[in-house]
Amino acid sequence: MTRQQDIEEVLGIIWEAEEHGNTSIDNIKTEIKNKSISDLIEEIEKNGLIVSAGQKLSFSTKGRELAKDVIRRQRLAERLLYDVLEVPPTESDSQACAFEHIISKEVEESICTLLGHPRQCPHGSVVPEGDCCRRAATSFPSIVSSLDTFKVGEKGKILYVLTKDHPQLHKLMSLGVMPGTVIKVHQIFPSYVIQVSETQLALEKEVAKSIYLKKV
Repeated sequence: MTRQQDIEEVLGIIWEAEEHGNTSIDNIKTEIKNKSISDLIEEIEKNGLIVSAGQKLSFSTKGRELAKDVIRRQRLAERLLYDVLEVPPTESDSQACAFEHIISKEVEESICTLLGHPRQCPHGSVVPEGDCCRRAATSFPSIVSSLDTFKVGEKGKILYVLTKDHPQLHKLMSLGVMPGTVIKVHQIFPSYVIQVSETQLALEKEVAKSIYLKKV
C-alpha cells in the first residue's frame, strides 16, 4: 500500500476504536498489529489529523472528516460486495479494505445511491452519511429498498433488518424474516402482509421500514 493508504488505514482503526469507546494509544496500537503502520501515529499527529491527550487519541476537525470519508468508503464497499456480489462478510472484509482506496467521490455516491443509501454495514456498524444521502439523490435506481416501498406482488430477498429493538428482531427471525429469505408482498394496506415460505405474516408499517431487500 502507499503511504497515504497506510495513513487512511490507521485513521479508520482510530475511528472504530472511538466507536467502541477505547481510544487509548495502547489499544489502538494493539488493533493495528503492524509495527510499520503503528509508527505512523506520531506522523499523523504532526500532520494535525489527531491529537493526543495523555494516553488517549482524538481527531482534529480535519482528521475526523478524513476518517469519516475512509470509513464511509470502506463500509459502502462491504455493502456492495455483500448485497450485490453476494460475497460473505467473512470474505468481503479484506476485499473492501483494498477497494476503499480506489473509490472516487463520484463512484462512492453512485454506489451509495445504487444501494439505497444504507445506514449500516453488513456487521451492523453505522455508514456515515454523505452528501448524496442528504440530497436523497435518485440519479441511479436503487437495488436495495425497504419493504414499505414494495408493491403488491413484488418479491425481494432480505439483506438486513435495521432495528435496535432486539426482542422485535428475535421475533422476526423466529418467524423466518432474516437475511437470505425471499418474501412476496400480498398486501400493503392497512398493514403489510408478506409471504414467508408457506406462512403469511402481517407487519406494521414501522416494521416494514426496517426490513431491507433486493428485488428478485
